[in-house]
Amino acid sequence: MIATKSNLLESSSRYAQAGIAAVRNFRWDSFAEHFNDTLTAGCGINDKAAVKFLVENAPKAVDWLTKLGVQFQKNPTREAAHSHSRVWNTRDSTGESIEKVLAAEVKKRKNIRILTNTTLLDLAMHGKICIGGILKTGKKIFILNAGQVILATGGFGQLYAKTTNPKVSVGDGIAAAHRAGAKLRNLEFVQFHPTALVGKQTRLTLLSESLRGEGAVLRNSRGERFLPAYHPAAELAPRDIVARAIFEEMKKGKVYLDFTRADAKFLESRFPLIWREVKKAGFNLAKDLIPIFPVAHYACGGVVTNLHGETNLQNLFAVGEVADTGIHGGNRLASNSLAEAVVFGLAVGKSGKVVETKAAEAKISNYIFDLKEDRKILPIVRNLMWEKVGIVRDRKGLLTAEKTLQKLKPKSFVSSNAVTVGKLVVKAALLRKKSLGAHFRVN
Repeated sequence: MIATKSNLLESSSRYAQAGIAAVRNFRWDSFAEHFNDTLTAGCGINDKAAVKFLVENAPKAVDWLTKLGVQFQKNPTREAAHSHSRVWNTRDSTGESIEKVLAAEVKKRKNIRILTNTTLLDLAMHGKICIGGILKTGKKIFILNAGQVILATGGFGQLYAKTTNPKVSVGDGIAAAHRAGAKLRNLEFVQFHPTALVGKQTRLTLLSESLRGEGAVLRNSRGERFLPAYHPAAELAPRDIVARAIFEEMKKGKVYLDFTRADAKFLESRFPLIWREVKKAGFNLAKDLIPIFPVAHYACGGVVTNLHGETNLQNLFAVGEVADTGIHGGNRLASNSLAEAVVFGLAVGKSGKVVETKAAEAKISNYIFDLKEDRKILPIVRNLMWEKVGIVRDRKGLLTAEKTLQKLKPKSFVSSNAVTVGKLVVKAALLRKKSLGAHFRVN
């Protein structure tokens, strides 16, 4: 059984443009270098066993996807903080390409039932054993008993005013896991993607890091290329460094992505999705400076798991952005996210460890869905997280966020989850007093 909040394809993975990181040519690359790049980006607090597991199994994951029908480009590309070209893409819609192939495979399986437009309300528990999920479809709330429950609910980017995440990514899995007693870790490490196309909507168009990998540069309001002054790798520096550099430059004016040195035909062929989105916004990628800014993108922390996706709660597994496998540490290396999702997804699929217990007899609580309240509470949470728990943080701002969230008295399920996850992120950010990776404090 697969229960999904919207449709089978709607997730952050769908909007992952760049690709999947994997070493497949050992003449000029190695597992050791991918391992070291991941640790460098993650500020050295990564779980080394998990990183080793990822880099050694990522090539197998790409081969497996290729056999299923994902048509990767012949040559890999390079992205920021990677020492070599090892990112395999289907131009600039890799996540969607992978999802479509996997969804087609799922639909072939007659033993798999798919529930769409279904919300996870809570995990059904028998002590510390997960025995199913409490779900909502339409107006119906019910308990779905299961021998194994796999959380693959993504992150919580929509708790920020500006994000690349779709509307479904509001932290439902994190909130449910927290209420059930699952261990959480590293929630303060919220990665901001440096280059999103400026716009007014909540989910903004990502301008893939692969643009900079192919030669695009960033310029400030004076037309200066400023990143070399912040890091020797300039546009290919780790995301946290690039995002903060843009943040600083934006205090003086707008910041732009410049790819005017490239041929228009090449850009339209290599980045068809981005080319169209930029055109919709009224710009020409080959001729214009494209206005950008950093936005909330990826939760490096989440539900703590081992190499098999197991959590501290029996029969509960977590995979993808909702999980903290230890791979990303303080800051995720570009394109390790799709690699992690597939590698650990396969690992979870092979796990047959189940603790037998009785079916759920949990009482179904009154989960209130109040659209008017959500429209009132969610903007408060989003603006608060953006302003006080964003790219650059300070103690005063974090304490203000904590106090404001404590004062909020949400009555709706959606608003309650938003406030719960917001509090967890703020608490983690307050506890880590020193700056590290995606968590940057000025005091």
